[in-house]
Amino acid sequence: MASHANYRETIREVIRASGFAVDPGVYVYARVREVRHAEQHLMVIRDPDETTVVTAIGNLPLLGEHEANPERWRLINIRCGKPFYCVGFVATIADALAREGIDIVITSAFTNDLVLVMEKDLGRSVAVLEGIGFGRRGPGPV
Repeated sequence: MASHANYRETIREVIRASGFAVDPGVYVYARVREVRHAEQHLMVIRDPDETTVVTAIGNLPLLGEHEANPERWRLINIRCGKPFYCVGFVATIADALAREGIDIVITSAFTNDLVLVMEKDLGRSVAVLEGIGFGRRGPGPV
């Protein structure tokens, strides 16, 4: 088992090898009865109690009957320099943003971690990520 000091250094190295991009879209969370046009949405999440769709605002009419969360979300796509094999990577991101009072929703794809932040917090979120050592890659205004 790695010591605490080694764990922290490993995280720093992985963060330096990682980068992020801000997606230009603005997203909303909606609860739906049925999923229509699944290919048009960022995420479809099903659990035993409900189905949630995360989609661009412009796609809301595709959903049919739905209940939407009023918050608007922005997507920060983080490309991990060592996907699947870095204990504490996501926790480090979540902790840094939480210390600044930034609410997030985070999920992982095969090679990316998708961090959704409220639109009002996007600029601060980018600053936090850069402050802990992430490089900004790709397009996307803040």
